[in-house]
Amino acid sequence: MSLAWAIGISGGATFTLTHRAVFFFWRRNAGSLALRSGYGGKLAHPPMGQSSAPKKPVAQGAETGDSLLRKLAKGWNASRCWIRYLFAGVREGVPGLVQFVLGNEFFRASQVAGELTALGEILATLRPKCALEIGTLRGGTLLFLCRLASPQATIVSVDLPGGRFGGGYGSTRAWLYKRLALRRQQLQLLQGDSHSSEMLARVREILGAQELDYLFIDGDHKYEGVKRDFELYAPLVRKGGLIALHDIAEHPPTAGCEVSQFWNEIKGRYRHLEMIANRQQGWAGIGVLYVD
Repeated sequence: MSLAWAIGISGGATFTLTHRAVFFFWRRNAGSLALRSGYGGKLAHPPMGQSSAPKKPVAQGAETGDSLLRKLAKGWNASRCWIRYLFAGVREGVPGLVQFVLGNEFFRASQVAGELTALGEILATLRPKCALEIGTLRGGTLLFLCRLASPQATIVSVDLPGGRFGGGYGSTRAWLYKRLALRRQQLQLLQGDSHSSEMLARVREILGAQELDYLFIDGDHKYEGVKRDFELYAPLVRKGGLIALHDIAEHPPTAGCEVSQFWNEIKGRYRHLEMIANRQQGWAGIGVLYVD
């Protein structure tokens, strides 16, 4: 299915030793190679199959052994997925990165492949040195951003624990997310309400004198919520920078997503790019505003 383009010209769990070993390998080997390539990827966490039959009582020793096998299997799958991407996907550039981001359970981004690829090509050209993402969820778009930003970029992620639209992550994911950054990148993970003046002050403190090259808004999907994020953080974007909003496609009323309403209101004020794979898809869609 072809991508439809419209261009506007108007103005808590304990982290096991097995997992640590996997990520040490990833960080030391694959991560450094990804830095040289300019791209990178994420680890797969495929779901373990479960039987629908009633569970039988299991001895404590057998239960412990089964748990260990699961952890070893997850560690092996994570390593295999990363190595496969490293030796094949990197050569495919942005499409390979998109396939990797969408092709696993642990870091999977809630995105349409063609739309995310189009955004990725823009970011690969821009190579933002300073970026802010509002709404992290499983970390897929955060990893995507880290691999396409400048190797020396400052990247800030803001996420609301227990947010209505899927926000929040525990200490284990926080530990992993910090390791998505390339060696010389500075990644700051902030948890709290992006609508608060306190969060805006924290972001400003991290940025210092820097202006944003790229702002990605994918947090609160209600009209007032996305409008508030835009009004607070869009002024931080420099001239020549980009603002991207996710979920601009028309959603069913039951979804509670009102981003399209705000997008249709704001896009006419900017040179813009609208990426929606299928007008009837009922979700996703990425809108890009060019700050001139």
